[in-house]
Amino acid sequence: MQLKPDTTNVRRRLIAASCALLSATAARSQEVSAVSPDGGNVDWRFDSALAYYHENGRVQAVEPVVNVSKNYDDGEALGLNLALDSLTGSSPNGALTSNKPQTFASPSGKSLTLSSHTYTTDPGQLPVDPHYHDQRLALGGDWQLPLTRLTSTSVGGKVSYEHDFLSASVNATIAHDFNQKNTTLSFGINDESDSIHPIGAAPVPGSDYALFEKTGHESKNGVGALLGVTQVITRRWLSEFNLSVDRFTGYLNDPYKIISVIDSVGNITGYVYENRPDQRLRKSAYLENRVAWDRESAALSLRYMTDDWGVHSETAQLHLRWWASDRGQYWEPTVRWYRQTAADFYSPWITGSSIPSIVYASADTRLGAFHALTYGVKYALKLGDQVEGTGTELSFRVEAYQQIIDHRAPAPSALQGLDLYPNLQAILFQVGVSF
Repeated sequence: MQLKPDTTNVRRRLIAASCALLSATAARSQEVSAVSPDGGNVDWRFDSALAYYHENGRVQAVEPVVNVSKNYDDGEALGLNLALDSLTGSSPNGALTSNKPQTFASPSGKSLTLSSHTYTTDPGQLPVDPHYHDQRLALGGDWQLPLTRLTSTSVGGKVSYEHDFLSASVNATIAHDFNQKNTTLSFGINDESDSIHPIGAAPVPGSDYALFEKTGHESKNGVGALLGVTQVITRRWLSEFNLSVDRFTGYLNDPYKIISVIDSVGNITGYVYENRPDQRLRKSAYLENRVAWDRESAALSLRYMTDDWGVHSETAQLHLRWWASDRGQYWEPTVRWYRQTAADFYSPWITGSSIPSIVYASADTRLGAFHALTYGVKYALKLGDQVEGTGTELSFRVEAYQQIIDHRAPAPSALQGLDLYPNLQAILFQVGVSF
């Protein structure tokens, strides 16, 4: 989602933490069949997680996630998931820090003179909306079934609702095993449709912020495809490689983001709404290797992404796991490194004289050049049967995130001494239960 200031990255980190627990437990339920005594269907399995995310001086979020799955004797499998998250706090609006007070309107405001719909940022402070809040409900499901002994398919869908955003997507995948089931080739497609109803209506892209020119609601659509291969290298080594591409068209702006307009010495003279291209094509390559020993395992993944906005990113992530001798508990440290270049039209500010020649512009730091490091640890304890994949598991995870802005443009004279490129720090706590 590309709507609310910084909520995309918040939700990605929440979802990544929750899915790390859910996917791991789902995999164990497939590897170790929890068959009932009469030899019937596999029992239902429930995986749940509650995550709390907090940024320094900005957004905080709470997200519960529940995943329900069932495997059948004939190879079919059903998966259902529910996520509900709530975000509150202060969210950057895209404007520059200034040495003077700055007054902004809330998204529902229609004027900078109505005090009931405005907020003021003190000198030297990052402009943020102090009354930001948002809730989201997401429901999803997938059904996997075998077509032949070596070929299977799955179909699924997801619906996500917020008070100003509705997203619906469907997906389908087909996979075929060969080489004595040591190699799996898969191909998947996805289609997404989003309806966007910004608070106060969507602003005219690139228009003067003080005029409050609005257009109503907007929409965007996206399609994607993925081609992947999974290879069993040895009994203890599994490798996966995939290529993916997706293309979004329509309204790709963030309706709540603005850009500061400055004069030749750096005095802020006004603001304009951002304007992004109405289409985006992304391509990525992903490689993961997983190795297991008696009581230890490791997973190393690498991803490279490029798009036609000029953004290029690299991601490296390492997971380690150590089991206790009785398989009753384990520790799982992780570290993730990320770096990206800036979009071609990214700029922390624009000058008044350049406005007539600018086609696209955004001061959204998610489109800027930065690198980030995430590191943390998970501890899990078996409460029931001391066999991996069965019984009840209670887990705790803590992760720290630090984002550092790269390629900082020199500050104009009127903005000297101000922190125009504040770094972001965040921490995430999660507790999970699976049974």
